[in-house]
Amino acid sequence: MRALLRLDINFLFTILNLLILYFLMKKFLFNPVNNIMKKRKELLEQQFAEANSTRESAMELKGKYEEAVYSAKTLSEQIVLDAKARAKDEYDRIIKQSDEDAQKIFQKAKKDIAMERSKVLCKMEGEITDLAIAAATKIISEKSTAENDQKLYDHFLAEAGERYESNNN
Repeated sequence: MRALLRLDINFLFTILNLLILYFLMKKFLFNPVNNIMKKRKELLEQQFAEANSTRESAMELKGKYEEAVYSAKTLSEQIVLDAKARAKDEYDRIIKQSDEDAQKIFQKAKKDIAMERSKVLCKMEGEITDLAIAAATKIISEKSTAENDQKLYDHFLAEAGERYESNNN
């Protein structure tokens, strides 16, 4: 069993070589690899932080956008309601004005008809007066008989009817 635990110089050199190799590897390999891993971890954390910041700003912009869309929708609905109200008011005003104009035209037409009627009546009265005077003159100048009186009366009515017909046409 002694052969297994033999501590000779080779064993010490091997341990010494392993220790030197360990320290060299630690200095030139493990530390740079750990530094690279540490930098990579910091870079990943920074990228995650930027991603979170970007996501938060995107959510904030989304909220502002939704608020703007809602505000625009509300504003457009209000504009439509206002336009409908103005259109109804304008419609009512036009209808009222049309009714007033029609009433004025109707009243003017009534006045014109009444004036025209009175003119025609005055003219007819004058013509009837002229006819009556002419008939009276004929009666006085001719012998008055019942038959002559009837003929003059019929002639008077026929002439008055003719004048009336000619005035209306």
